[in-house]
Amino acid sequence: MNAAQFENVTQVFGDFTAVDGIDMAIPAGKLTTLLGPSGCGKTTSLRMLAGYTRPTAGRILIDGVDVTRTAPEKRGLGMVFQSYALFPHMTVADNVAYGLKLRRTPRAERDARVAEALELVGLAHLAGRKPKALSGGQQQRVALARAIAIRPKLLLLDEPLSNLDARLRVQMRSEIRRIQAETGLTVVLVTHDQDEALEMSDEMILMRAGKIMQQGAPAEVFGSPKNRFVADFLGYENFVRTAGGLVTVRPEHVEIVPGTVSPAGGLALPAIVTDVAYRGVDQIITVVSRDDGGEITLMSDVRADAAPRVAVGDDVVVTAPESRLISIEN
Repeated sequence: MNAAQFENVTQVFGDFTAVDGIDMAIPAGKLTTLLGPSGCGKTTSLRMLAGYTRPTAGRILIDGVDVTRTAPEKRGLGMVFQSYALFPHMTVADNVAYGLKLRRTPRAERDARVAEALELVGLAHLAGRKPKALSGGQQQRVALARAIAIRPKLLLLDEPLSNLDARLRVQMRSEIRRIQAETGLTVVLVTHDQDEALEMSDEMILMRAGKIMQQGAPAEVFGSPKNRFVADFLGYENFVRTAGGLVTVRPEHVEIVPGTVSPAGGLALPAIVTDVAYRGVDQIITVVSRDDGGEITLMSDVRADAAPRVAVGDDVVVTAPESRLISIEN
């Protein structure tokens, strides 16, 4: 069952097409990420779902109902922005209660929902504090609690972790995932970070230039990228043109063999080492080789304690088993 659906949705700003005729399904009770580089259309898609931007063409449905022309406040959605947008003069509890007051929720129920939401994000003990007295991670949790308190049909998160430091981002990934699992909320999260999407998603939607490149479960998309853009965005690095077409292979599945003798089966290309980078646990070896299209650069990422003894300028063979080669579209 889908909580939301885009049907041939297009969004044009002047001469720029931000979203180009996409069909997209958001499964109910799951965490779906809209992933892609800047300008790919993911935030515009989220804003159209929220109702802040009306599509140039197409329909948007929530719970099977056409909401294309429905005002944002009537869609029953919660949203957390990149900036959190907390009211500095209000306490944490009053910030969380704000949406409930707008909906004229009775006082007793409002207080109960605020307490429940703050307990869920682990901030019940800070209900009386002002936002300026909180850390960035705590402010983000308050924004989450405020969105959750209204019990939305969908919870929309627009790059919610981008203002946090690396340690807090990792922590909040787990927190958001826990909250989604405990509440059963349908969550749509916009991010440009593939690691974030892979770790948090039930469903990933990878976009480029206003179009959907691939949609599916993280393991499905990561394990079977459809085209070069998806593979490159997800870190495959190595692309080789063969008689059968274009294939890709991840650096950790590439082995560098010293010398010039090619093993039988799979990928086997003569190459010259151009760089050896030791990173403690692993070692990255970069080589230059040739395929059916000309000169190419390939990378191997292996555990340092098992890495071959090679140096810049050495003749080597790049190998990978047939089972690790993935055929893709250009």
